[in-house]
Amino acid sequence: MEKIIFILIILTFNLTLSQSTESEFEFRQLTGTLFDEYGKAFPAQNVIVLGTSIGTQTDFDGKFCLIVPKNKTVYIAFPFCFDQITREVGITDSHFDLKIGRGKRKSRKATQNWNLEMEKLKVELNKIYNSKEYKTAEKNICG
Repeated sequence: MEKIIFILIILTFNLTLSQSTESEFEFRQLTGTLFDEYGKAFPAQNVIVLGTSIGTQTDFDGKFCLIVPKNKTVYIAFPFCFDQITREVGITDSHFDLKIGRGKRKSRKATQNWNLEMEKLKVELNKIYNSKEYKTAEKNICG
């Protein structure tokens, strides 16, 4: 009888331990390229996840890599001079090319969607980006 109780205690402990190590948040890589209407790269431009302090810069070839939550729509911003370009990143998006040029700076729909969801998303995203899972993903994604 003592052996059975001992085995049950060990199994319960292992089950509890395995549940506590599951990740609360999962992340994915979002890559993109920023270029002008002639195909020239936009180097050293900021790319920011709206509602957070998370961001990066485009490299010499206009490419960037961000870590975004898996299964969560986020909004990213490209703050150019006095215009801010906002893009909605859906849960299935992993890469996009953004062409900047005449008539290409309009992003009203994404901006309106962000404004509607802003307060709720800010709280959620800051919880996600302050998690230990993000710190781990930051080291492993977008190297």
